[in-house]
Amino acid sequence: MKILFLTNGLTEPASRFRVMQFLPHFRRAGIECTNRSAYGAQYNRLANRSIGPAYKLACRLSRAAYTLFPDAYDLVFLQRTALPGSALPERIAALRHGRVVFDFDDSIFLGPDTLESPSRRRAFRHAVRASRHVIAGNQYLAEQAAAPEKTTVIPTVVDTDVYTPAPERRAGDRVVIGWIGTSTNFVFLPQVVPAILRILDENPRAVFRLVANARYAELDGHPRVEQIPWSAETEIPLLQSFDVGVMPLYDSEAARGKCGFKMIQYMAVGCPVLASDVGANPAILGGSGAGELVGGPEGWYPPLRALVESAELRRRMGESARRHVVRSYSTLGVLGVYLRLFEEVAGMAVDRTGVREALPAPSHP
Repeated sequence: MKILFLTNGLTEPASRFRVMQFLPHFRRAGIECTNRSAYGAQYNRLANRSIGPAYKLACRLSRAAYTLFPDAYDLVFLQRTALPGSALPERIAALRHGRVVFDFDDSIFLGPDTLESPSRRRAFRHAVRASRHVIAGNQYLAEQAAAPEKTTVIPTVVDTDVYTPAPERRAGDRVVIGWIGTSTNFVFLPQVVPAILRILDENPRAVFRLVANARYAELDGHPRVEQIPWSAETEIPLLQSFDVGVMPLYDSEAARGKCGFKMIQYMAVGCPVLASDVGANPAILGGSGAGELVGGPEGWYPPLRALVESAELRRRMGESARRHVVRSYSTLGVLGVYLRLFEEVAGMAVDRTGVREALPAPSHP
């Protein structure tokens, strides 16, 4: 079986964790995989400069061009839409090929300001309609697709053989509160920042470590706020350096489309989690013992203080977090779902003799 994967970008989380980390597993199943990403390795350097809009358009048009030549493949896997306001590339791929899978893990039907966008909503609807099968990152997104007969929910997961706890937890004097993400998600930080600043004022051992592709201007210059540029090489060591991971969200249509991936990254390295009680977060965290759900801005301070002050509480929740991800949100746990879906859409069998899967595969809400 030959599959063409058309993804957003080499360094974008959706591409890395919903496609690229699976490619070695797919190849072991005898699948010939070709990946074409819109944005290359220079995305973080160029996207925020004056040439950013032109660069992004050129990259997206380049990716869209690959939908014109899908004939050499048994299946075409489209991640999100190539052009935000048009599904023309996806419709062409479906017309020329037919065996198209459309994957999305965010509220791509909304505008960049997270407000309703008629053109993006229409493009999303057309992409779903044109595809043979749809993969949604959570149940809310699946409902937005409004095609239950051909939609499968697959969460964004991690390779738990790669994302592991540090060999030894630090026993130093500092307690690191951590957040990792892209600058587009800075909009959610004001929900938790007041509680963090209060903790920093009260506890001289506490540090806030923010890892992103840009600087969060509101915290520039604070002596115990560390702003560290994201890179693929340092991502895991930085995650392992967190003692508490935070994932704030506001309750909105855009936030309900989030798939809780920050939480999953934190938990995979054995880090306890505090997350807003929004979207997929309750389904991921509920009952795991890995942390707490927070109801609003005023709810962050008490559990954050408790975790900062108690190494034993952090240890206990961190161990629960790691077990939960290994059991329910690992690549091996969902690998079989992908392989069965590819077989169904392409009408061809894959070779599972060299494939390692978690058995039984977990059921995801």
